[in-house]
Amino acid sequence: MLLGIRWKSMRLKIIAWSFIPTTIILGAVALVMFMAYQQVTEDLVLERNQDLARLAGSQLATELDEYSTILTTLARTGALYRADPQNQQEALEQAGNRLVVFDGGVLILNTHGTVVAAYPERPDALGADWSDRPYFQQILRSTGPVFSNITEDGLDGRQVITISVPITDEQGAFRGTLVGLFRLGEITISPFYGSIVKLRVSDTGSTELVDDMGRLIYHDDPTLVGQDFSAEPFVQQVMAGRVGSQRTQDIDGTEILVAYAPVPGTPWGLITEEKWATLLEAGQGYQYFLLFLLALGIIVPALVVTAGVQLLTQPINDLIEGAKAVAMGNFGHTITVNTGDELQELAAQFNRMSAQLQRSYNYLEQRIAGRTQALSTINAISAVVSRSMDLDETLQDALDKTLEITSTTVGGVFLLNEEGEDHLHLTAQRGMSEAMVALVDEFPLETDITAQRAIRKGRPVIRELADYPEGAWHDLLTTEGWQRIISLPLVTKGNSIGTITLFTHSPDLLIVEHIQLLAAIGQQIGVAIENAQLYAQAQQLAMAKERQRLARDLHDSVTQALYGVTLYAEAANRQIAVGETDMAVQNLNELRATAQEALREIRLLIFELRPPVLEEQGLAAALQARLESVEGRSGLKTVLDVENKPKARLPMDTEMGLYRIAQEALNNVLKHAQAQEVQVRLQDLPAEHKVVLEIADDGLGFDASNGHGSGRLGLHTMRERAALLDGDLIISSEPGKGTRIRVEIKHDEVN
Repeated sequence: MLLGIRWKSMRLKIIAWSFIPTTIILGAVALVMFMAYQQVTEDLVLERNQDLARLAGSQLATELDEYSTILTTLARTGALYRADPQNQQEALEQAGNRLVVFDGGVLILNTHGTVVAAYPERPDALGADWSDRPYFQQILRSTGPVFSNITEDGLDGRQVITISVPITDEQGAFRGTLVGLFRLGEITISPFYGSIVKLRVSDTGSTELVDDMGRLIYHDDPTLVGQDFSAEPFVQQVMAGRVGSQRTQDIDGTEILVAYAPVPGTPWGLITEEKWATLLEAGQGYQYFLLFLLALGIIVPALVVTAGVQLLTQPINDLIEGAKAVAMGNFGHTITVNTGDELQELAAQFNRMSAQLQRSYNYLEQRIAGRTQALSTINAISAVVSRSMDLDETLQDALDKTLEITSTTVGGVFLLNEEGEDHLHLTAQRGMSEAMVALVDEFPLETDITAQRAIRKGRPVIRELADYPEGAWHDLLTTEGWQRIISLPLVTKGNSIGTITLFTHSPDLLIVEHIQLLAAIGQQIGVAIENAQLYAQAQQLAMAKERQRLARDLHDSVTQALYGVTLYAEAANRQIAVGETDMAVQNLNELRATAQEALREIRLLIFELRPPVLEEQGLAAALQARLESVEGRSGLKTVLDVENKPKARLPMDTEMGLYRIAQEALNNVLKHAQAQEVQVRLQDLPAEHKVVLEIADDGLGFDASNGHGSGRLGLHTMRERAALLDGDLIISSEPGKGTRIRVEIKHDEVN
């Protein structure tokens, strides 16, 4: 024994065995916590600057709205939309006080893109053709303000950015473009730059603005304005419309944080930069304090363990063993400790905890079993009602499954009449007698008090026969021996639309354990009813839209052509009457050409409808019929190539979608391509579960590489149809080299 310490004592062993691992663990925890704090701090800084960049972009968009509002207000005045250059020039000069914010001036372009007025006067620009300007091309397709990239349309070719708004008359017709210009570069006073300067996120950071080509619109260093920064990774990110932040280094090698976000409503991106060290200064003191607390967390437990380890004796081991037993699932395990101190009280609490765990475990097992049964029931109902969109079929399947789950054999589905909520209509039934069906097919809601209360309260209701008032319904229930009636409300969007009513002979029979399960069944079926009704409404709406579209096509094409036939016929008749046979022959020739055009349009409209051959013989036969009846009779050479024709039919929705795409493409060939030959290729690739449709012509074509043709010739419609089929549509075309449209649709199986 040295210094009163027994080196082989149990106390020293416990201290050594417990404290050393604890110290290692606490040290590891301290290190992990410190590193986690640093990581969390960095993440918060990244998110904070990212949010600041997004908010700054939104604030800049709000500032820009003020400029576009000035132009929009002026563009709606009569002096501008009446398109008289002199009046437009005078209107600009009168509005000079409002337009002074546009330090690069304000211009008016007519509908052809020619500069017709400027304030201040711009002799170098007046009469110039600016129709090739991207912002003018974009304003033709937009109804709101358009913000441009950096352009050299300023005075003497200076770099500017523009805000353009359409000039429209009282009927909304396009009458020109009003363009406001902001100068860029080393400018002492600029309202536009002032709007950006107000966005400065901190005193030490900087703010930059780039267009969608990566060129600087604004920088703290004016000499950099206009330079191309598109090679920078963060500039590429903001050019792609992304919001984010990242750590990087500036040209001096200083670590900085760059945050970026697009400016809503513009093609521009906002970039902020701050020094990384500056952002982390505020958290340095807290890091040291955290290290102190972590160190204290090691020292204090060490002292406590050293002072109290002498009290850890056999009762602790008993508690450990008891805890192990409970952890292994023996929740009723108890221990016995007779020390007369806190350890004995701890043991008593442990025994009570063990007993409570046993009771809780038993209760949870019962709850889990009940909940599992409830979920299984709801899933079964959901699976049944989602099999079909046909309302009658859905209701009958739902009723059958409800009867099966509730162990009953007789029931019916009653829906409230659309005319009002005072009558129920029997929609589906199983096991009901003819007398019951005849009585309840259409009867007042007040007749069945169970269904009435279930509908009004929105929850399941169970009633005994003795609760029903005297009457025909009570007499029929008595005659057939029904003792208990259960009504489940069918609920959708918080409203009851009907009930499922079940009938039992035993007054003591409980259908399910919990009323909530009955309510859930009613809600599931109510949602299925709503889905079926919405599906039917959607089909009717689609049919109505198709009729309206055909009516418009008839008015826009065939009606006009027939009117032309009438005019030519009347002219020829008058000319024959006065002996002008040459002019009469010319009018008759025009009459024949117009009639042929009307005949072609009628054929196209006929094939807009679903051809019977598509339903009867399939897609390939429908395409062949279309080519023979329309393109062939119009003088086009047609070729249909079908490869690997499947033995079974494709799904009808797939065939119909592909036919509509082919129909739109062939219509474009007839109306616009001026082609001599059109080829249609249909290929089935069973190994890839894919069907491919190609339509190619040798007509005029167009430049598809830069997006020309988008929004015309029905290409947008074809893309939408391909997307609805989860397919891809590829358009290949060059001027003078025809057009090829390829559609690839994947399908899992064939019908």
